[in-house]
Amino acid sequence: MLSAWPMLVALGAGFFLIGTVVGSFLNVCIYRIPWQKSVIWPGSHCPRCWSAIAPQDNIPIVSWLALRGECRSCGLRISARYPMVEAMVGLLFLGAFLIDVVAAPRGPWYAIPTDRLIAATYHSIFLALLVAATFIDYDLMLIPDQITVTGMVIGILMGTIWPGVRPEPSILLPQGSTSHWQGLIAGIVGMAVGAGLTQGVRGSAGFLFGREAMGLGDVTLMGMVGAFLGWQAAVLTFFLAPFFGLAHAAWKVLVNLKKRLAGAQLSSADREIPYGPYLSMAAAALLFAWPVVWRGWAAGLFHSLYVVFWWLMGVTNIPD
Repeated sequence: MLSAWPMLVALGAGFFLIGTVVGSFLNVCIYRIPWQKSVIWPGSHCPRCWSAIAPQDNIPIVSWLALRGECRSCGLRISARYPMVEAMVGLLFLGAFLIDVVAAPRGPWYAIPTDRLIAATYHSIFLALLVAATFIDYDLMLIPDQITVTGMVIGILMGTIWPGVRPEPSILLPQGSTSHWQGLIAGIVGMAVGAGLTQGVRGSAGFLFGREAMGLGDVTLMGMVGAFLGWQAAVLTFFLAPFFGLAHAAWKVLVNLKKRLAGAQLSSADREIPYGPYLSMAAAALLFAWPVVWRGWAAGLFHSLYVVFWWLMGVTNIPD
């Protein structure tokens, strides 16, 4: 057991700093993975003068500010998105620490159970994968399997080793998963429900509209969400995601209307929006708000659906 508030502050700072380093690595992944390039070799370099980035110029956030957003060798402007991603991931890691560790019940003298640190690490990995999927999908309208399939494996594996890391109830048990076997089942069921629901809607919409309505990357992304958070969270993620995309959709409608009025030809990009970022936003929001969401209204909703399901099956004595 670890203890005391100074330790909490130190651990929180550590989570933030590690998050910025992970964010720096994610910047590399976001750029290279879609083009099937190694994320290890060659090292970071300027795309114009090919100068290697020196270690002192590769410190997350700080180096960009010190260099004023320019390459030291040739003065090429460096996008502000790089430090933004680093800061975002750092804050997400800190948020996972606050929710899983600081806000969790603790024993005498504010002792910190090590299983809560494992949960914070588990959720930090999940958030990092969501960030990578979000920016790649936003840039290129695709989500690589290297992100989502890897995420499914990590979610199921870690959820099996530490079954208590998933939010309650990860299967149908009010106390969540309490054994390795239950953790494995929860991950597999969550992955199947998340991917299956998305593929079902994708196939139905494609049949009705005669064109692909969602990408396959959205299916694997939802499989990853279910593997990490369980099937209930995957279902809620899918149906909450459109609300996060409303602003983008409204902007697209206005752009299309303006082009139509001007007589300009619409491109495929004018008719499509990446859905992965909004699935990721919904999943992250549920992760942070899950205790309130589940106990506030989602538990009652799923119980009602549970009762309706058995009633439709002709069962009057509803099983617990």
